[in-house]
Amino acid sequence: MEQNSGTGAARGTGAAREAGAAREAGAARGTGAAQSAGATQPVGAAAREAGAPGEAGPVAPRSWAGHLRLLGPGVVLALASVGASDMVTTLNSGAEYGLALIWVFTLGLLLKFGLSEAITRLQLTADRSLFSHITDVGGRLFPVVLLIAELLVGLFFGAGVAAITTLIAQALFPALPFWPTLVVILLSAVVLLWVGRYGIVEKAMMGFAILMFLGIVSLAIGSAGDGDAQATAAQTIMPIYPHTSLITVLSLVGGVGGATGIMAYTFFVQEKRWSGAAWKSVVRVDLAFSYLLVGLFAVSMTVVGAFWLYGQGHSIESNDAVFMVGELIGERLGGWAWILFLLSFFAVTYTSLLGGFQGIAYVTGDCLRVLRRYPHQDDPAHAMSSDAVEFKAALIWLTVCTLGLLTVEQVLGFDRPVTLVLVYAAISSFILPVLAIVLLLLLNRKSVAPQLRNGWLSNTVLTVCLVLFTVLAGVQVVETVSGLIGA
Repeated sequence: MEQNSGTGAARGTGAAREAGAAREAGAARGTGAAQSAGATQPVGAAAREAGAPGEAGPVAPRSWAGHLRLLGPGVVLALASVGASDMVTTLNSGAEYGLALIWVFTLGLLLKFGLSEAITRLQLTADRSLFSHITDVGGRLFPVVLLIAELLVGLFFGAGVAAITTLIAQALFPALPFWPTLVVILLSAVVLLWVGRYGIVEKAMMGFAILMFLGIVSLAIGSAGDGDAQATAAQTIMPIYPHTSLITVLSLVGGVGGATGIMAYTFFVQEKRWSGAAWKSVVRVDLAFSYLLVGLFAVSMTVVGAFWLYGQGHSIESNDAVFMVGELIGERLGGWAWILFLLSFFAVTYTSLLGGFQGIAYVTGDCLRVLRRYPHQDDPAHAMSSDAVEFKAALIWLTVCTLGLLTVEQVLGFDRPVTLVLVYAAISSFILPVLAIVLLLLLNRKSVAPQLRNGWLSNTVLTVCLVLFTVLAGVQVVETVSGLIGA
């Protein structure tokens, strides 16, 4: 991946030399020749990584081998998007409906692929961050709305994920005390994001991806050896629509893969210095691989739930129930399966913590940066990156919220403030419809290059996303109001 920077610089320099003049060569290295080749001029932290300021960025490969060598941001997106709640959702789908609802989350992933591809095309149109682009529609309005949503997400996200990751570590090593283990797990993620550049985090996520997906696929294959597996598969393989459980369908469509991850992916692309229409095919391959991994995870968990729990009256509705599934698998297949389940579960939750903190920090930090600098947010001196002060301020916010909320829960003796959780869930559910609206407005402008502008298919997908995710948001609001009244 890193070698492409040198290649891009050499091509930019070669093109400039062919132009013949030294002054033109300097300009070509800065913007002209590099952009015509599909490269970009790095800004902020990216420029410091590339070398001297103004050095040309990487050139988009044309071969399939070159595309595959650049896979990476999509893996980070996949691991950041999948968490313990997705294990609960997919296992419960298998336990209640067998394999019959695989089509539901497959549809959801296809829609989110379309949404991710569109938002990344917006990123490729210019060397600007996501929320800098969004200010073209309504000025500070959308950054303010999304900042509120992300602050509320950050308020509760870390506590739940860090706690369940710690419980998994204790299941693997029973002698570990809860609080010291939790602090080590939390700080390991925060320190890695604080001192490490994006490339280091990407490499760490690649390692966890191998553990996570090999483990989960192995468990799915092991589950297929159960005596009733073939009968369950034959009985439930045909897709159905459970008319009595609309919320189950909607939660599967909207639940696997999150809104924050979709927005954060644009910052991964920016950190890699991919910009211009030449990178569109690279992004599409990377995103396709990402959602293939998420789909593999969802299918594998559904298979485990179907082959071990279907028809037995089980309902997977909490993290504790996920542990019970692991114990059941361990009893049937042996101790190795229990350990493999725990290791895979740990990889799911820890990468969700690491990737979630990274994504929330990018999104929250860029909202803050744009609101502080508007309308001069595109000044290269204040470019968004993992080195930006706003990124690190968001990490501090996440750390304080995680430790603070867990301390409050322990002192007061209750799980979590129900009212605030419901309110934050209702607000965050509007992120995807807001993104769909913004993308329909921004990517249909004539000022957008034809190669990056929306076509009829993109507009159709974004319209479907707008309608579907608005319905999901409405369902969430109804649940919120019911919960508040019930409270």
